[in-house]
Amino acid sequence: MRIPKAHLIEQFLTEGDFERAERADRELPDEVDPTADADTLQSLGIDPTLLLTSAANLEDRVRGPDD
Repeated sequence: MRIPKAHLIEQFLTEGDFERAERADRELPDEVDPTADADTLQSLGIDPTLLLTSAANLEDRVRGPDD
């Protein structure tokens, strides 16, 4: 599962963490793979496993239980 880098940057900006937002923009690909990009995510203070789990949960909510 890939996550748009823009979502991560938006979260950092919402938290007022402009430095991490800039680093994420520089260091992550446009579509983040939590497994392949785990080291970079960890260096930004993001747990790749939790990110993957929360993204999967969000996707399930968007699709709905019957899809």
